Amino acid sequence: MNAENYILATVAGFVVGWIANVMSKSRFSFPINLFVGIFGAVLLNFFVQSTDMLDEGFVSILLVSLVGSTVLLALFHLTRLTEKR
Repeated sequence: MNAENYILATVAGFVVGWIANVMSKSRFSFPINLFVGIFGAVLLNFFVQSTDMLDEGFVSILLVSLVGSTVLLALFHLTRLTEKR
């Protein structure tokens, strides 16, 4: 995975993290949502690219980034909901 792919994954994770922050309506969780979104995007891209399951095209990197950040953010917010109960 080259630098352009990491940048694309980071930007996609940032956007998904920002959207998650808007949806959660919590002003204190903004940096956490951004970090979790970026981490999920980069992590899933790293695993997918290291196993050579997909090519390194723009669309495949973007889709994997969106899936990784969305899944990790959903798991993060589900665990936070269960902690509040």
